[in-house]
Amino acid sequence: MSNHKFQHNLWDFPWGYVESFLIYSGLLITGFMMEIFFPLKTNTGIIFPYNLFILAGLFLLIIILQLFLKKQAFVKWLGSVHAAIISIVFITFMVMIMGIIPQIKTDSEFIQLLGLNSITSHWAFLLILFVFLISLGLITFKRILNFKLNNIAFILNHLGLFIALSAGILGAGDTQRLNIELEEGNPNWKAYNNKTKEYVELDFAIYLKDFIVEEFHPKLAFVENSTGKIIHNDGKNLYLINQDEHYIFNEFEIDITKYLASSGRIGDAYHFVNDIGAPPAAQLSIKNVKSSKTINGWISSGSFLYQYEALKIDENLSVVMTIPEVKKFTSEVSILQKNGERIETTIEVNKPFDFDGWKIYQLSYNEKMGKWSNTSVLELVKDPWLPYVYFGIFMMIAGAINMFWVGNKFKKENKYDVD
Repeated sequence: MSNHKFQHNLWDFPWGYVESFLIYSGLLITGFMMEIFFPLKTNTGIIFPYNLFILAGLFLLIIILQLFLKKQAFVKWLGSVHAAIISIVFITFMVMIMGIIPQIKTDSEFIQLLGLNSITSHWAFLLILFVFLISLGLITFKRILNFKLNNIAFILNHLGLFIALSAGILGAGDTQRLNIELEEGNPNWKAYNNKTKEYVELDFAIYLKDFIVEEFHPKLAFVENSTGKIIHNDGKNLYLINQDEHYIFNEFEIDITKYLASSGRIGDAYHFVNDIGAPPAAQLSIKNVKSSKTINGWISSGSFLYQYEALKIDENLSVVMTIPEVKKFTSEVSILQKNGERIETTIEVNKPFDFDGWKIYQLSYNEKMGKWSNTSVLELVKDPWLPYVYFGIFMMIAGAINMFWVGNKFKKENKYDVD
């Protein structure tokens, strides 16, 4: 009896990993060549209704391929495991580039030429993703046509991934991200689009009633007079300022005898002042334990209106107060609708407000004015395709739960089986 070894030549069907790698390599090279000569110079991407037409065309193409061309070699390959796995490898490669190279405008002509700083709108990424979606759709549609109960988890996982990816990519062009600058006492209905560099009129106006900044207490630090550098003390260099606090720094004992959150210098001392720009101040008593010499004086962080004040200890050292760090900042606003209705709400960092499909975030304020700022900048984000992305993700979660439940059930049923 003779042994015969089956020899698989390149491009002999069925196509395996090597052929799949070559096909996707061709897509990658084609995509980069297209990016060099015909770059996708767009700020908004594919928008409604064109993205919906593309999605409908993608569904139609998958149905035609599976129902009428499923016996063709290329279609069989598209629905194979080899094509799916290699496509994931190439998508991962493109995502790695996106993670390594910042996706922002760059001065590098090489990066700009190859489009490496705009991967999500890169021809190579879109071509590979398009073929991957066809492959994923064919595999899923094939299981749906041959539906069995034990295929539920497979269908949920793959269809969910298809929906999440296609909605996320095709819906990106419909995502709106706007900034609106508000001033206390004045309603505003015009927001700025950073991508198109244009102002957009909203269907509603936002009225800033009050902008509130909460700050931590400032800190004190010892600095070298000659260099202005902060001196470390066993790894610690900043000390929180609270009234009656006591600290030891090298040979110095520091007592904070008085603290004013809002103050102004009157004569040789600071007093409480409730004016715009009035900075915090603290009275210190510093004793040198070696020489028993005591120095009393005031320090202040200053503000946009007042100069800071340091306390000189000797020829080498001074004590300064740092600018207070922001704890949180909040906008108390009214949303004014065209029908006359008014919605009162408070918006702060990491606590957005949902309104009419918009998510309204607290973004920034006039940092130069600090806690006395009377302006606030909000970010408005609208993504109409996001619910479909979430729907796809929930389908994948349901598929994973089903796989876990079926797997446990199978183990229990076969626990006492003996071969």
